[in-house]
Formats: sequence, structure tokens, C-alpha cells
Amino acid sequence: MININVYLTHSLIQDDLILKNKTVVVIDALRATSTISTALAHGAKEIIPAESIATAVRVAKGSINSLLCGERNGKIVEGFDLGNSPLDYKEEIVKDKMIALSTTNGTLTISKCKHSKNCIIASFLNLGKVVEFIKTLNEDFIIICSGKLSQFSLEDTVCAGLLIRCLINNNSEVEYKLNDSELSALNLAEMYCLDNGKVSDSKIEEMFRISEHGKYLLENGMGDDLVFCSKVDSIPNLPMCKAGIIRLKEQFEDDTQHRAGMKKLSITTKKDKHELNQEIK
Repeated sequence: MININVYLTHSLIQDDLILKNKTVVVIDALRATSTISTALAHGAKEIIPAESIATAVRVAKGSINSLLCGERNGKIVEGFDLGNSPLDYKEEIVKDKMIALSTTNGTLTISKCKHSKNCIIASFLNLGKVVEFIKTLNEDFIIICSGKLSQFSLEDTVCAGLLIRCLINNNSEVEYKLNDSELSALNLAEMYCLDNGKVSDSKIEEMFRISEHGKYLLENGMGDDLVFCSKVDSIPNLPMCKAGIIRLKEQFEDDTQHRAGMKKLSITTKKDKHELNQEIK
């Protein structure tokens, strides 16, 4: 049996060490985790999640070819290059750039996962990829809903519930243990995501529009973000955070293979030098 634990807001994580060596899925559907997937899909080199504005500024200043990005209360921080709208992270702007990102809820949640074994970045946009990866692990995992200002948010909980539903439906041979938080998330997902038993982007958009944060974004002229963030599996990638850096899973794998290759080359070179010295002697 696999245990799924859903934290309905990051404020419930009082001690970061409870996540040590755990697999954690972080959700901030409106909008940080959606923006992260979008930026990496459009060629961003990496994203550094910063807990504070000051930290983001320091990271960006210390790096070449970087962008300083983020928001407070949904609006771009004064002096920053970009805010937190995924629509702003176009390829011509972010390609090959390092992005220092600080948001009100999402990056704070990611920072709490620094001791985790796997920190997976999830939204409606890449839900299928997240489910695929979780299935391969075949182990207990935690979902953290970033929430809104340390409070419950409908959209993050619905996203968590849809993740659980997709996982159960696509992995029927495994038994999952669901407690009250998980069952509540699952029921909300079935209420707000399904149309005649099928996942509906338009239903998710409707849910965004009645959610507290969705209403706030609408009032501030960001309705297009709701449409974009409601598109399930529209960006099928898998961002992960390791050692304080967010990259795509395959980017981390390529780095590992490159380091292994360099190590092998170093060993071979040393062996060649030794054999050459022996011949000279």
C-alpha cells in the first residue's frame, strides 16, 4: 500500500526536516508552478526559487545572463524583469537565461522542500508527466498545496485531487491509502474538473474564476492567465528542484551523464599517461 499525504497549505509544514528524504510534489496552479513549466519549456536554462525579494536580487546580480522575476500579491515587483504570468515567459525572452524567481506562495513552498529526495513541480499543465513519474517510483509521496497567504486555496487542492484521481485510474494494481485531506481533494477534483466523467479544461477554468485568487487575478486584468493555466497536459514536462535549482528532469540526467563521462575520460587519460611513461622508461 502506498500512502499519499496532502498538505492543504505550505504553512502546515512547520519543520522542513519532516520532508527529509521524501518525494514531494509542489503545486501552485495560479501561477508559480505553471510559470516554471512554461519558462523551462521555452528554453530557460534554470530557475532559482528565492524565498525573499532580497535573495532573488542577490542571485540575479551574481549571475550572468539572468532575469529577475517574481511578484507580491499577484503583481510584478517594482524593478523586476518579469512578474508571475506564464504568458510573459516567451522563448525570445527566457531562452538560455537563468531566472531568479520569488513569488508570494510558490517559491516559498519549494524552498521548504530542500531536504526532500525528489521535489517535483506540478500544475494542471504537466499533470500527466507528474503522474507517470510518480508511478515509476512506486513509493509513498507528499503533495503540498502552496495555498494563498498560508491559507487554503481551491485551485491547488483541486489540482492535487486530480493528480490523485489520474494516478489511481492509471495504476489500478496498486492500493493507495487516502485520509481525509486526500479524499477531500479527490472529491473536489471530481466536482470541478469533470464533465460527463472526463477531465474538462473549461470546467477547470470555471473553477479558477470562482476561486478567491482567480477572482483577484480577474479584477487585476489577468484573466488570460486563468485560461492558460487551465489547459491540462498542454506542457508535458517534468521540472524538479535539486540543490536549490529547478531544471527539467532530463537536464539533470544529462548533467549526471556528462559528469560520468568526464570522470571516465579522466581515468582513461591517467591510464594513458602511465602507459606512455612506462614505454619511455
